[in-house]
Amino acid sequence: MKPECLVCLFDQALRTARILQCDDGCAASILHLAARDIEGFDLDQTPPEAAAKLYPDIAAFLGQEDLYAAKKIESTNKALAYLDFVWAQIDQAPCKIDAALRAAVAGNVIDFATQVHFSIEEEIAKVFEAEFAIDEKPQFIQRLEKARTFMLVGDNVGEHVFDKVLLEVIEEYYPDLQKYYVVRGRPIINDVTAKEARAIGIDTLATIVDSGVDTPGLLLERANEQTRRLFEEVDLILAKGMGNFECLDTLGDGRLFHLFKVKCQVVADRVGRDVGDLIALWNNHIKEV
Repeated sequence: MKPECLVCLFDQALRTARILQCDDGCAASILHLAARDIEGFDLDQTPPEAAAKLYPDIAAFLGQEDLYAAKKIESTNKALAYLDFVWAQIDQAPCKIDAALRAAVAGNVIDFATQVHFSIEEEIAKVFEAEFAIDEKPQFIQRLEKARTFMLVGDNVGEHVFDKVLLEVIEEYYPDLQKYYVVRGRPIINDVTAKEARAIGIDTLATIVDSGVDTPGLLLERANEQTRRLFEEVDLILAKGMGNFECLDTLGDGRLFHLFKVKCQVVADRVGRDVGDLIALWNNHIKEV
C-alpha cells in the first residue's frame, strides 16, 4: 500500500455507511472504527488485505454479515437489463472475442453499486469504441487458441453478468476448453461469491471455484489448496479488476492477463498510465517499480 490507500480506505468506510443509509451517528461510529483499523495497517500489506480487516469489522459492528447483499441484487438486475445491448455490440464486431473482452471490462468500468447519474448504455457503448492504454488483448487471444484450460478470476457483482457473456463467447469458439470461474470465499464488499455466480448460471459454462479468500482480490496465500493448485496448473488466466491486479501484479506469470479500468493514482503509477485508462495487460510485462 501507499499512504493514499489509507485515505481511500477511510473514504470507502464513509461510502459504505452512505450506501447502507446509516444516520449520521452510525456513520460517525463507522468512521471511528475505520480510523482505529487504519492506524494499525502496515504499508507492506496489499489494499485488499487491509480491506479484509476493515469490512468485516464494519459488518460485525452493524450485525450484518453481507453488507452489500441488497446492492448486489440491485447491481445484478441493472446489468441484466443491458444484456441485449451488449450482445448487439458483440454480434456486429469484427472480432467477437475482442468485443467480449470489451464487454467484460465494461462491467468493471461501471460501478453498478452506486447511484448512477449518467447513461449506462452510453458508457458501455464507449468501451466498445475506446482505445486501451495498454492493449494486450491480441496476445491473450493467441494464447486462448492454444489453451486447454482457462481460469477467469471474477471481481464484482454486476460485472459478473458480463463475465458470463465472455464465457459464452469463448464457449462458442472453443467448446472443448475447460473453463473455471474463481470467486471469493465469503462476502466482502460487493465482490462475487459462488452464490451470485450460480444465480445467473455461470456454472452452466464453467466450473465455479470457491477460492476461500476473504480479500477483495485473489490473494493466493489466503486461497484454499484446491485454488492454489488449479492456479498453478491451468494454461491461461484472466484476472478482472484492480483488486485482483493488486494481489497478483508481482508474479511475472506468462499465463496471466489483467483486465480492468484504472481507478486510482497508485495503480496508475504502477502500470505507467492514467486514472480512467482501460488496461489489458500481460502479467509478465508489468514494469518493476
